[in-house]
Amino acid sequence: MSSDSSFRAAAATEEVPAAAVAHPAWRRVWWFYGIAFGGAVLVALLLWLVGPMVGSSATLVTQLGAALLYMPLPLVAALIVDRRDGRTPLLTTQWRRLRANFWPTVGRSVGYAVAVMVAVLGVGLAVSLAASALGVPGAGHLVGSDAEFTEHLRQMVPGATPETQLPGIAVVVGAGVLNGLLAGVTINALFAFGEEYGWRGFLADELRPLGAVRANLLTGLLWGLWHAPIIMLGHNYGADWAIGIPLMVAWTTPFSFLLWWVRARTGSVLAPAFLHGAFNGTVGFFALILIDTNPLVALPVGLLLAVALAVLAAVVWRLPTRSAA
Repeated sequence: MSSDSSFRAAAATEEVPAAAVAHPAWRRVWWFYGIAFGGAVLVALLLWLVGPMVGSSATLVTQLGAALLYMPLPLVAALIVDRRDGRTPLLTTQWRRLRANFWPTVGRSVGYAVAVMVAVLGVGLAVSLAASALGVPGAGHLVGSDAEFTEHLRQMVPGATPETQLPGIAVVVGAGVLNGLLAGVTINALFAFGEEYGWRGFLADELRPLGAVRANLLTGLLWGLWHAPIIMLGHNYGADWAIGIPLMVAWTTPFSFLLWWVRARTGSVLAPAFLHGAFNGTVGFFALILIDTNPLVALPVGLLLAVALAVLAAVVWRLPTRSAA
């Protein structure tokens, strides 16, 4: 079965009305995006106004604002559009299916999310090592010893002194990845669900008639641009927000294919929420093990992330994709 055929087959298992799969309802799509993006602008404006009031805590406030106010916007937009059109929301049908098959669905969703995230870390490391070996400017290099890692970590820890005792690379990275994966499928997933319900839930269903490839290309573009207001506040790319916005689109597009794939394999929006949460919780470990990097080039959020995700998405795309029963 082709990927596009699987994409359409998945629609039947998600109880999508026949009218919704005949052709894209562009009015619903643009209402959804208008509400989600408009809300993003308002939240970013609020955070920008609050920033001077909190001084040195502005970064923390921006991060909390992103988690509590920004990430739920796609969910809110989807529910508003469904309510406006008198449609049964996907949230209702997903809840019915989850109640009928709770633990198998959750277990399968966690399994796929963790497996794909481990693959992302592995491919990301391979791409970073290859770029470093090829002398790609800004790719940085892998820490070569515990002493080098400790010095690098000391520079990243506020208030650390040469006398501060810090753990070695194996302990920090191992514990960090495990904790990140655990957080990803628990607390992080709660926040990520708001985004995934909108992008890989509502919007994916609306764009099914385009086929999986075009639907994910469009979703990746819209999803990446939706981050523009908060990137302009310095999120991920600091003062380089003008370059950061297209860079965000560059990696949200291949990542959208992976997030869609885990939903298609499990039949649940929980799977991309778990994967998104795990990504947020673990991808930052590259900042710990890579030295002398340019954040616009190197992982965790530079151009090489887009390369790593594109490579993995291309591999996954060749795998048979069964829609969940």
